[in-house]
Amino acid sequence: MVMVYNSACNSHVDTVRLRKGGKNMFLRGRIWWIKVRHDGKKVETSLGTSNRKLAQAIEAKIRTEIIEGSYFKKSKGNKITVASLIDKYLVEHSKPNKGEFTYINDRYLSKKIVQQFGNQYLNDVKPMHISKFITERRNDGVGDVSINHELRLLRHAFNLAIHEWELVDETPFARFKIPSGDVKRVRYLSQDEEARLMDALPEWLKPIVTIARETGLRLSNIINLEWSQVNIFSRMINLAITKNGDPHSVPMTDNVLHILKKLYMVKENDYVFGYGKGGKPFNRHWVSKSFKDTCKKAEIENFRFHDLRHDFCSKLVQLGADLYSVAGLAGHKDIKTTQRYAHLSPEKLRSTIQKLNSGDNLATLGENGNPQDVVSC
Repeated sequence: MVMVYNSACNSHVDTVRLRKGGKNMFLRGRIWWIKVRHDGKKVETSLGTSNRKLAQAIEAKIRTEIIEGSYFKKSKGNKITVASLIDKYLVEHSKPNKGEFTYINDRYLSKKIVQQFGNQYLNDVKPMHISKFITERRNDGVGDVSINHELRLLRHAFNLAIHEWELVDETPFARFKIPSGDVKRVRYLSQDEEARLMDALPEWLKPIVTIARETGLRLSNIINLEWSQVNIFSRMINLAITKNGDPHSVPMTDNVLHILKKLYMVKENDYVFGYGKGGKPFNRHWVSKSFKDTCKKAEIENFRFHDLRHDFCSKLVQLGADLYSVAGLAGHKDIKTTQRYAHLSPEKLRSTIQKLNSGDNLATLGENGNPQDVVSC
């Protein structure tokens, strides 16, 4: 531990007690950090590297700056790299405060952020760097929705670094608008696309896709589904926790019930879609990529695995289900999320407006109170 304190004598010179050889360093995630105490105030800072020798060299420089009195005069943000901030975000915010699947997704989203910005100090990240990141991601064929998710994670990490962790004074997102993309898009399969997709799917992927289309469950919930969450007798799938942090139950269709019965007969472990005696679930990104390749083979454009959830909600609304029932089945916390599908039910709107035709009302009566007095326009 590095300790800086005032001498008990009348001298104004600070005395520095230091442990040599990097013993005041510690690992947080993959990055080395250092703890410093100065005038009773603890300063905890990243050394910005996972390389021990480099970390020791940086630590030695920090100790020299402490002795010279220059270290604590630096502005915040010059000593923390983006990689260190993301590690702190994942360990201290995402993992303890978010659901398991959301935390895993945050780790996935953070990879490109660290790859692009990881070695930059927080104060060095400018809007021009974010703009460059967006351009490069678009050139790689990545959609604005994915870019939005990645940059929102970095923006949130910066906000926490300012308001809670006091690691930096400013955020590069203060005057920068993140591309939103079509975050409220509604993409569902036409009958022709549905037929082409099911014909092109490999046999191992068909049960996963069918369950997604007929339950509205997210991919992460499906591949991590355990047999303890499946009740064949009540025909219910019961999830202890979902993306929004709440438990969720969804009934099975006949197709889903048939699939689960067949899979149960050949199960090897606790996972419905697991493999091996040890029991590991299918890899989410592998399944997602296989689905993307299948859509390409079937000549279905602009359709992701998550769109199967939109397909589920859209078909229910088109068949006359009310929005509150659809929200319950999809596990939407806010009815506003479900309202994006309202325009898919024109027949229901027409049948509702017809209720005004039951009996006379002021709009259908003429001046003398007779329907025949109404003048047609």
